[in-house]
Formats: sequence, C-alpha cells, structure tokens
Amino acid sequence: MATITPTSTINPTTMAANWSTGVRNNAQKWLNKYLNPRAAFNANPTQSQAAWQAGVTRAISLGTYATKLGAADLTAAANNASSFGVVNYGNSGTTKAAKYAAKTAALASALSTVRATVLAMPNATPQDRIARMVAQATGMAAYKGRI
Repeated sequence: MATITPTSTINPTTMAANWSTGVRNNAQKWLNKYLNPRAAFNANPTQSQAAWQAGVTRAISLGTYATKLGAADLTAAANNASSFGVVNYGNSGTTKAAKYAAKTAALASALSTVRATVLAMPNATPQDRIARMVAQATGMAAYKGRI
C-alpha cells in the first residue's frame, strides 16, 4: 500500500532534475507569452528606466555585483564557451546579418563623418596624433545610442 509522507523541506536534487524538464516542456508556452505579452517590453521606456536604475542602485548598495562577480565559475564559463560558444558565435553571422545590415548605413555615415574630421586635422607631431585619437573617440561617442 502506498503512503503519503509530508515533508517540510525541498529536495534540491529533485528540484534540479525537475527544472530542466520544466524548461524543456514549457518552451512553446514561453514563445507564446513572448510573442503575446500583456504589455510590450518597450511600452513605457521612462518608467522602465527608472525601475532599472532603482534596481541597479539597490544592487550596488547591497554589493551584489561584486559578490556575484567574485562567485563566477570560470570553469563553467569556459565549458559553456567551448561547448556552445563557437557554434553560436559562428551562427550569429547568419542569424544577425539582417539586424547588422539595417544599421550599416547609419554606422558607415557616422564613421565617414568622423573620419573626414580626423583626416582634416594636423598629423605632424605626437600631440597632433593624440588629438586625432581623441577626436575619433569623441566623434564616435556622439553617435552612441543613435545608431
């Protein structure tokens, strides 16, 4: 006869085993909710930014970033990079090509504009060349978030 045994603890081994199965079995549900959210992730960018900033401020005050960074498992990172990274990186050249192509006109224009400014500057002395490097960095920084 089967018995029911109430428990007051959670078995981490069972929890870990069930997680992978749950993720795999709910992949379609995830996609459906991703494509049909209650609200689009960018529906209220000002409010989202404020919430993000509050979260970052809280994490900094708690030392979360440093704590989590210090606990990073470099072996797991290396294993993931070796197992998935090369394939995913290589595939991104195809899977993200259209997204990249959509940005290239604006990026090429920005690079050309900044390059013309830099090329018009003197290049005779080390100070001139430093000024050119600064102009390149400053010029491209002006396009950050706009391309």
